[in-house]
Amino acid sequence: MDLGRRRGLRFAAFGTLLAAFALPAYADDPTPPPPASVTDVNRSLEQLQAEAAAVQADFAKATIAYTKALKDAQTAEAAAKKAEATAAVSKGKADQERRRLGLLTAQAYQLGIPTVMGTESMLWSLAPVAENLQEIADRQTAITQLGSTQVSQYRTAMEAESESIRLRSEAATKRQAANDAAGKAQDLSKQVQQKAADASAAMADQTADLDVASALSKQLQVARNQQALARWQAYLAELTTAKITPPAAAVLKNPAKLPAGLAPLTRRGAPIPGVASTAVAGRTVRVMSAETIRAVNQAFSLVGKPYGVAATGPDKYGCLGAARVAWQPYTTLPNLVGKVYPDYQAVPNAQIQPGDLLVMGSKSLGLVHIGIALDNGEMIAADEAKGSVVVTTVPDNLYAALRPTLGAPTKPQVAPVATSDAYAFRCGNTATSYNVGSGAWTWPLPDGTYEIGTPFGQSGSEWSSGTHTGQDFPAPVGTTVRAVTSGVVQVEHPAWAGNLVRIDHGNGLETLYAHLSRVDVTDGQQVRAGQQIGAVGALGNTTGPHLHFEVRLGGDPVNPMPFLATGSASTGWGGYSNGMIPAGKLCGIGGGHMLRCDAAAAYLQLSGAYRAQFGKSLCITDSYRSYASQVDLYSRKPSLAALPGTSNHGWGVAVDLCGGIDKYNTAQYQWMKSHAPKYGWLHPAWAEQGGSREEPWHWEFGNPASS
Repeated sequence: MDLGRRRGLRFAAFGTLLAAFALPAYADDPTPPPPASVTDVNRSLEQLQAEAAAVQADFAKATIAYTKALKDAQTAEAAAKKAEATAAVSKGKADQERRRLGLLTAQAYQLGIPTVMGTESMLWSLAPVAENLQEIADRQTAITQLGSTQVSQYRTAMEAESESIRLRSEAATKRQAANDAAGKAQDLSKQVQQKAADASAAMADQTADLDVASALSKQLQVARNQQALARWQAYLAELTTAKITPPAAAVLKNPAKLPAGLAPLTRRGAPIPGVASTAVAGRTVRVMSAETIRAVNQAFSLVGKPYGVAATGPDKYGCLGAARVAWQPYTTLPNLVGKVYPDYQAVPNAQIQPGDLLVMGSKSLGLVHIGIALDNGEMIAADEAKGSVVVTTVPDNLYAALRPTLGAPTKPQVAPVATSDAYAFRCGNTATSYNVGSGAWTWPLPDGTYEIGTPFGQSGSEWSSGTHTGQDFPAPVGTTVRAVTSGVVQVEHPAWAGNLVRIDHGNGLETLYAHLSRVDVTDGQQVRAGQQIGAVGALGNTTGPHLHFEVRLGGDPVNPMPFLATGSASTGWGGYSNGMIPAGKLCGIGGGHMLRCDAAAAYLQLSGAYRAQFGKSLCITDSYRSYASQVDLYSRKPSLAALPGTSNHGWGVAVDLCGGIDKYNTAQYQWMKSHAPKYGWLHPAWAEQGGSREEPWHWEFGNPASS
């Protein structure tokens, strides 16, 4: 069992900081009670998501085992056929050598030449050539030849016969192995079919609760927003009561030169620049600048506004747009998150204060998200996954905290270079599909050394997050642990994991290996797929020896099983599981087809351009695909369909098209190749002609060229 992720971010305790600044209109409303529906719904959206992840992981395990068994059966069948062919050739060679020996023996007998072979051996050699005795000719030549070749030919024939027997035995063994492997694959095929039925039933059971749970999740988010606002409002009211007037930012910039009545606010013995403290009735009260308080107030005024890609208001806001509005007019943030980082002084995570700009990302991915810090490990941010400006938990991929009131940094701050994958992690969203290359992955433990344990997404009080964030593999202490693919190592020792190896694979992708009894790599070391990095242990929060394995995208844990099965995976948006998105969260594109709303809007624009060119709308055969339909398709076409839970159809960002687009090199297909990317629709590399799976009809919504 694992305690789960420990958030490295711990904000300083918020004292009684308060000020008399204008608040949004609803600031005086009391904190609302929890929604009544909380007690009326059996399962929350988070619970449904965890259950769906568990069902999908269970089905993935079955399909992985079946796929492996099918491959093993095909390999065994090929080996058996090869061995049988080799044995047949060997038998033919043995028969030929025996025939030659028979001819020599027959010649010797007719010519009266003494033979060194016994009667039994002589009869054995004569048997296949008795009908060819008349072929013997030229007595004198035969006498000369037989004297030198008879014994050596006997040995050659016996060796050929022995080799033929060995190869026939080996072929029989391989044939039995092939039959056994085929039988195992057939048994697992039946299990997959049963799992498919079970998964479909489980998903159908969830569907009834999904819309209600989605509405509940929205209510709970509203409650969280208002509760955070109420706490802020209480701080401001208390400051007003204490008659504390927030000073200008310039006054608080240097802790060593504060005005009379103010003292430095310290954290772990270090003074915090840009903020101060004062004593009120024997208590230490934190004092922030007037500009900071204004920024937090303005951030709260945006909470609840809809999200819009790169939007700057007043109706919709992108992640940077919300942050820019919060800090105006004191300062105007640059137009890219990566450009914000070099312009404002970074502060240690331990000194984070409300109003600070929190930038999320990584060195290998770039900076992808920004929020306004609050206390209690929360921030205000425009969140694409949630569809609005919300109060949310500061994510694990916090890269830095910036304090605008401190001005430009004292030392150069260089932002990590954004990669092509950074777009997929923008504004709190996670990539819906992530391809790490076919064949690039290996399993973290050698075959036959482990069991499949607690799956990703299982709920329980054993984990601090409430759900299991990885996949467990019970195995004996000392079992070799391997890197699943290449990357750069970071060794950590958190209490919950004991020894932990984290490998950064680039572009926002990380894998974690916990509870290790031994670590065989060092910080900064480059490792390759399959390289030993440590050994299974039972350190940290665990009930027994096992490997806790995680895959993280942009800092968020995702189900590892599809990665291990396919070398690629799909992850979520908006808190929903693949193929389990309520109809209310999707948008129609005609003909009963549905897509994620941003993908739908882009599709309709694309279809309009296509109609202008060809005089008719795009021909479509498939769009959003529920998990149940993915399972059904996989059970019917396992060699063609994607592993259920990994298809981009399940995220509403993929379509299958017809009307000429479904054939390479047609005018319609070539038009799509040239024009679809302008609208964000791409033909994935694996579907190209000559790709790993040729599908001219399959198109996916990606990064629009205009964004």
